[in-house]
Amino acid sequence: MDREELIAALERHGTEGAGRSVLALRAGTSFQVWAGSTASASRLVAIWAWRAECLAEDGVVSHWDFDQGLPDLRRAGDTAVALGQVGTAGDSQLVFLTADLSSCVAVL
Repeated sequence: MDREELIAALERHGTEGAGRSVLALRAGTSFQVWAGSTASASRLVAIWAWRAECLAEDGVVSHWDFDQGLPDLRRAGDTAVALGQVGTAGDSQLVFLTADLSSCVAVL
């Protein structure tokens, strides 16, 4: 997946997190998509929901957008998704894409 394809997938998603990733990509930030490996969205939401809960219990403020991203990922159900990462100012965002990489499912 090249930079422009990832930007197009994120723009179709239309969330604030996707918008931040698009801006970072246009500014030349690093990115990676693990296209050859997918997992069901329901499996990944269980992992990330647990992580969000642990961070909240510990009082850790996270840069991940759990409030928007987890519901988006949950709605994908058992759909196979690929994971990507986009560098942002001082951190990174996780990007969940459909298995064919054409659409963004969620951004954390």
